[in-house]
Amino acid sequence: MKVVRDSKFRHVFGNASKENFQDLRLSSKPLETTGIRGNSKFICVPWEAGGGGTLAVIPSNKFGRLPRDLPLVSGHTGGIMDFEFSPFSDNLLMSASEDTTLKLWQIPDEGLKSHLKDPVLTLEGHGKKVSFCTFNPSAENILASTSFDMTCKIWNLAEQEAAYSIPVPDQVMHVKWNYSGSLVAITSKDKKLHIVDPRQSKIAVATKICEGPKPTKVEWVGNPSSSDECNTLITTGMTSQADRQICMWDIRKMPADGTEGGNLTVLNVDQGTGALYPFFDPGTQMLYLAGKGDSNVRYFEVVNADPYFHFIEAFKTTVPQKGFDFLPKRCVDVGVHEIMKGLKLESTAVQPISFRVPRKSEAFQDDIFPDCVAGLPAMNSDDWLSGQDRQPILSPMKPGMQKVQGSGGAAPAVVSVKDLKKQLAEAQEKIKALEEENAALKAELAKAA
Repeated sequence: MKVVRDSKFRHVFGNASKENFQDLRLSSKPLETTGIRGNSKFICVPWEAGGGGTLAVIPSNKFGRLPRDLPLVSGHTGGIMDFEFSPFSDNLLMSASEDTTLKLWQIPDEGLKSHLKDPVLTLEGHGKKVSFCTFNPSAENILASTSFDMTCKIWNLAEQEAAYSIPVPDQVMHVKWNYSGSLVAITSKDKKLHIVDPRQSKIAVATKICEGPKPTKVEWVGNPSSSDECNTLITTGMTSQADRQICMWDIRKMPADGTEGGNLTVLNVDQGTGALYPFFDPGTQMLYLAGKGDSNVRYFEVVNADPYFHFIEAFKTTVPQKGFDFLPKRCVDVGVHEIMKGLKLESTAVQPISFRVPRKSEAFQDDIFPDCVAGLPAMNSDDWLSGQDRQPILSPMKPGMQKVQGSGGAAPAVVSVKDLKKQLAEAQEKIKALEEENAALKAELAKAA
């Protein structure tokens, strides 16, 4: 592996927090997702419980042993395949299930006090179990989902319906929006990377990315502040000799007929067995690789010229991870020069991991903390559906200058079925009262005549 010799990130180190979340009873169901999600308010993990899929949503400051009677999100009748917090509201959680539905949940600021069974909305339309769900990072109320029915659907949450449905050639292994929310990258069981243009309802380009049979994953690289720098992706997979590898691709060089092409570089990592999940930080241009079943997280610096990947270091532990995820960049503590904050999912615990750049100065470090994604929508669903493209809204990371702090923006303008029924009942009561009042007035007029 190439080693960075002259870089401000050469000495980045991982530091496990002394505080963690313990006594987790995780679901034993194997998932293709990262297995854990988090933001500034909550962490979410799949929970072991009977009667369908359940999720535990835990306030991010409630460290220690979790109670045995933990309140759960428990509205699905089948196992949960994927889940994700909204990028614009820390209180909104979407879940995808084997029961063929997707459900949006509103989590109270103080966390759950009782089991949550009534979602804000339920999306129905897939014919088989739903494998992935992910929010558009730029447009509010737009969501992508994939299913074993071999379709990728784009949902308009404001209308609670699918705006587009795009056929995919095989079972999906991973899904990722680009920064502007204009394209969706999909890796599938056919060992190919597919770039979907959802508003054209087609796969724009595709290419074969690996030889091995293990699941493949994908991540966009580049800079969210410039659409010209968002044409490359990183995929992870395996060779025919069972080596895990990472590859970089340029979509501008990928063929439209699905044949091989567009590859910039290939790097064999090791002979591990678990899928490698790539996470890219555009602020530092660093790539993190966390493998399921591994006990380490490798990180690289990504550059625009050969060899493209410069290995920096690996954060190592003695405990294997069942999953790993990173919090939004706005959640890091710049005061301790923290550039990324991760959540390591273990068999019965969640361990926060802080990645830091050692600096002697306690002052804000502009060079390692450029503007980050603010957690505010750049456009609404109607703008996106009309064909508009906008880069995410960025916010300074310097304390006191942020456009948004802690959580994302307001909740989407969607109304649950329960609230709709309540509003309908109230409207019907009002109509009935007005009709009775009208009839009484007519009777009085008739007597007066």
